[in-house]
Amino acid sequence: MFRLITLATVLFWAVACSKEQPAQLDKVDKSTMTQDVERKPFYTRNPMSKAPAYTVEDQERRLQFPGWGAEDPKFTLRFPDNGNYGRVIMEYTMGSEGKGPADYDNLVMLYLKDKHSGEWLEFARLFTPFGGMFDSSWEMKFYLDITEYASLLSGDTEFKFFYQGFDATEERAHTMKIKILCYNEGKGEILGMQSLYDSSTNPNNGYRGWAYGVEGHSIEAQERLGERIINIPAGTKEIVVRMAITGHGHDLGSFPNRPDYTVYNAAEFDDNYYYFTLDGIRQDAVGHIFYSNAENYIQMGTYNYDRANWAPGNPMNVQYWDIKRSSTAAQSMTIDIDLEEFVSSFDAPNAEGVAYYVVKCDAFFYR
Repeated sequence: MFRLITLATVLFWAVACSKEQPAQLDKVDKSTMTQDVERKPFYTRNPMSKAPAYTVEDQERRLQFPGWGAEDPKFTLRFPDNGNYGRVIMEYTMGSEGKGPADYDNLVMLYLKDKHSGEWLEFARLFTPFGGMFDSSWEMKFYLDITEYASLLSGDTEFKFFYQGFDATEERAHTMKIKILCYNEGKGEILGMQSLYDSSTNPNNGYRGWAYGVEGHSIEAQERLGERIINIPAGTKEIVVRMAITGHGHDLGSFPNRPDYTVYNAAEFDDNYYYFTLDGIRQDAVGHIFYSNAENYIQMGTYNYDRANWAPGNPMNVQYWDIKRSSTAAQSMTIDIDLEEFVSSFDAPNAEGVAYYVVKCDAFFYR
């Protein structure tokens, strides 16, 4: 009898402990905690067939460099005070002013303001076309899924934009127009988000990016791509990391780990890779900073040359990653992102032509 009672007691406590500490039973290969998510970065037609529950439209805006040290142009759009949308699509129209769009392929960054933190969050990045062959009737529409930012679209919402080009003239200029389409149906509720990396908040090259490979100005420094702590809200089931990284510059430096490789013009025309380290473990998954321009629509210039996650006259190639925790009970984890080693041909981070990356990386937490 004594043995039977003892065995029953042991079994009881074993079951009880397993219920109290389910995280102890998790079995995760810690080198495969990162998986890429198959998701289109943009569409040329609206992916939603139904009419939106609510639409907000801005006026057409001229794109020109705001001036060194000048504030970005701002505008305010009005949304319902208690909008709770399942999916949000932004229709972005590239257009022109005067006789047609301006000549060059330049970066456009769109931000919206978090009313609670006061933080400006980049939510879209696009590139103007080589516009010299287009007349005043030219326009091109794209559709971007910005559902992750839906909780910020309530009441009077502030936006701003930045245009990097110097090509606007009295006769020709690029323009943009945005329309935000809000739908009731969509994916699960987002508990929150956390900004992990943002080169536009502390750039060191003059163009909202981080110089790459310049001695004494490592892009891997803590204030740039160093380790971050992800704070995970209670009730989180899924963590998705949105990685927006584009390469720029015409640097003829070298990749030490590519002995037979010829640098084309880093970091715009050279493909590259980024690597995740989660909780100190290097992940098997590797991000590729590359976008094929082979099927880009006809423009002037080098419109069909492959680039580092972007194409002239298109939105950028945003990449998404599903992040798993080593334990479902974990309330935080560390993340570190590394690029392949590069040695710049320049000795200053703001030298004209230096290789650099514009980076925005956010974590989203789904219920």
